[in-house]
Amino acid sequence: MPVDGPQVGGSETRLLGDERFLRKVAHLYYEEGNSQEMIAEREYCSRQTVSKALQKAKERGIVRISIVPDLRAGFLRNLARDVRTELDLDDLVLVPGRSFNHLKEGQSSFDDVVIEITTAAADYLDQLLKDGDKLAICGGSTFMRNMERYLKPTKLLPNLDVVATIGFVQARTTYGDANLIAHDIATAYGGRHTWFCAGAFFPNATDDFNLEGFQALIRNYPMLDAAYSLYEQASIFMLSVWPPHTNDDVITHGIISPEQMQAMDNLNPVADINHWVFDAKGRCINELLDSPPYYLTGFEIPRLKTILHGSGKKSILVAGGGPDYIPAIRAVLRAGVANILITDHVTAQLLLEI
Repeated sequence: MPVDGPQVGGSETRLLGDERFLRKVAHLYYEEGNSQEMIAEREYCSRQTVSKALQKAKERGIVRISIVPDLRAGFLRNLARDVRTELDLDDLVLVPGRSFNHLKEGQSSFDDVVIEITTAAADYLDQLLKDGDKLAICGGSTFMRNMERYLKPTKLLPNLDVVATIGFVQARTTYGDANLIAHDIATAYGGRHTWFCAGAFFPNATDDFNLEGFQALIRNYPMLDAAYSLYEQASIFMLSVWPPHTNDDVITHGIISPEQMQAMDNLNPVADINHWVFDAKGRCINELLDSPPYYLTGFEIPRLKTILHGSGKKSILVAGGGPDYIPAIRAVLRAGVANILITDHVTAQLLLEI
């Protein structure tokens, strides 16, 4: 398919009427694997124009898409079986992925792969939930918020309880706050939401202060104890993982200091769930330190390894779409805190190779 085309940047009508432009956009998208955002930036037009050009290319027969369900489904099914067995997962959901070579730094939250992953996660959760379930959920503006965004409830669940696994990181509610996401999911199903109304971080100010004493102290507050009680009853946990330093806003906003972050960095973290950080072997660095630089409110993520064992409870990890997520996902699975993975097939292949 030819790639030579006109100098673009004119009106949308003129571009969509130019077959050379349609062929160029189709080539960049379908053959080179560029995202619509990348094409728009390259061709000096809007993403909407690129989307319309792709549709116009289909209508004119420039692009012909053949769907071969058996081969495609068979490939993903076989890959899912192999990865599920190798990683000892209870379930694995795969969506079509893309080569990481085409992803720019910081672009993953807008990439089509993330949309596919979070749409699949929303469908999976909807099929899984039953009335009376207790759902504990992480925050995050990329995976968890998009999962909630694409959620299409097929039933009312008035006895569903949803609770955030972490308190507020900042004084102002943000788009990716776990509390806000939990509230929106509960509202979508007509269920109940329980606020975890406390800050996420408590600096360790004294050497004789320990995690057990800290947890006992904050559970004295009835509203927080209600959330902790839901953790004990939760049958479904939904997690998102971050590569280290994707949440450096906690330093920028003065929540923790660079020195506190450095104490964690000295032990080489590769994964972060609710600021519980793990090394490549799946060890929780927060627990390796005799005197951690901070304590966290909310659910203790490392406890999931014990909770999941033989309980029938489900912990769903939603992540993928970029190379940084490979060591992070692997570390989380080694830590034993997730038994279900929803990701893309390129990520799954790389996990299998590792």
